[in-house]
Amino acid sequence: MGQSRKNVEAVTDFADGRHFVRLHRDIFLPSAVCEAVRRHLAAGRWEEAKSLTLEHAPADAHDEIHLFFDSTAERLASENQQVPSAAPAVPTRLSS
Repeated sequence: MGQSRKNVEAVTDFADGRHFVRLHRDIFLPSAVCEAVRRHLAAGRWEEAKSLTLEHAPADAHDEIHLFFDSTAERLASENQQVPSAAPAVPTRLSS
């Protein structure tokens, strides 16, 4: 069964040598930038990935890039708040 969430991919099409970020559509980037975006995403550095993508993407893709990265950041923050901590807090008694 497939996932219900959309993901971002930094893609290299080796058949024709194109590099792009795939959101709702393919946004073409220079190869070195595509690789840098891929490394940032893999390391969880979403702001850096977003910044590089915006810097090198065509202007008509900027709204889509902002929408995707901002909504993903909100979703991840929400999920991180919902995850209970591994070890519950234990009250400490002070000896007198």
